[in-house]
Amino acid sequence: MKRLCLQLLWGLVALLLASTTTFAAPDTDTSSSRQSRTAVKKKKSGKPAYGEGLMDINTAEAEQLKNLPGLTDEDVKKIIAGRPYTRKNQLKQKKIITPEQYEGIKKKIVAKKTTR
Repeated sequence: MKRLCLQLLWGLVALLLASTTTFAAPDTDTSSSRQSRTAVKKKKSGKPAYGEGLMDINTAEAEQLKNLPGLTDEDVKKIIAGRPYTRKNQLKQKKIITPEQYEGIKKKIVAKKTTR
């Protein structure tokens, strides 16, 4: 009888430990997941909306394009001559500017669809 009671007691202890471990781990993971999701949302909300505050390479004047870092007058002429663009990375793909120049301006530009 004593042996049966000890086995039951150890079984309950094991069950209790297993259940707290099982329930504690997801709570910890969930809270860290929530924190990471919140961080991602904050990061996204810190970005300007599509086109807001960004220069449209399809409609920007030459003087505006010259203000982008790393672009020469020749680069600006090539950008204007290659219009319209459907995606901003076409500047790099079509070799209008170098990959290094593109990396320097990609967060400052957008290629909005045109009605030409």
